[in-house]
Amino acid sequence: MKISSGIKLKNDFIFCYPILEDSRSALIKKISQVDKERKCMIELRLDYLLCAGMSIEDIIGTINYIKSKVTNKKIIATIRTVSEGGRVDLTKEKYFTYIKELYLKSRVHFIDVEYKFYKIDKIYYDSLFKKKKKKIIISMHIFDRIFFENEYIKLFTEMAESSGNIVKFAIKTFTKEDLFTFMIAARKCEKMIKKNKKDAIFIAMGTVGVLSRLWPEFTSTKIVFLTAYKEIDIEFGQMNREKYVKYRKLLAKIGKN
Repeated sequence: MKISSGIKLKNDFIFCYPILEDSRSALIKKISQVDKERKCMIELRLDYLLCAGMSIEDIIGTINYIKSKVTNKKIIATIRTVSEGGRVDLTKEKYFTYIKELYLKSRVHFIDVEYKFYKIDKIYYDSLFKKKKKKIIISMHIFDRIFFENEYIKLFTEMAESSGNIVKFAIKTFTKEDLFTFMIAARKCEKMIKKNKKDAIFIAMGTVGVLSRLWPEFTSTKIVFLTAYKEIDIEFGQMNREKYVKYRKLLAKIGKN
């Protein structure tokens, strides 16, 4: 299976930097550094703060301080649980309580909601999100299996029918075949996602998955996640801006040949 060599780079996406700090002071310091970057968003990985013992009330207070004093960039609030690569293990009741508090009281622009929790308590989440206070990213992160094309399409369709605003699907790929199957399935769902008035973020993790971040136009991905740290984990496709721009230029040259 091959992806067409007709590479078109539109640059119609924005960078996002996840902030992985476990204290208020470290969080503020790191955001101050990232704030110097042009045209980007910030993702606050709140599971790091929760894992360090910070209460949701203190986290919300910190977020609101950051928005008023530190940065005017758009912020994604994310509580990533252990099963999806995060730091905390929460009951569905506790998870919903945290999301509700963030939705009603924090000054973030987006909240990431794991699809597994949304699906269990869809009625409660839909009722909450009717208030239209924040944009919602409905997300799934898979590390231990891959899917066939029809399975991807079914999953993406189910997620697009949620009350969220953005469908985010990240999966660790192991071979080029895995990567191409995933990216082509995502591309085939472009019209369906637009019909449901959603945007999309499709990420293939793993070394071969780097292409999904370098060529987000292929899957109509609107947010590309880069690392805000010196360490670059190519195994999971995490690059800094310098590396990303370098490889993106190489991709552009390929597209011209």
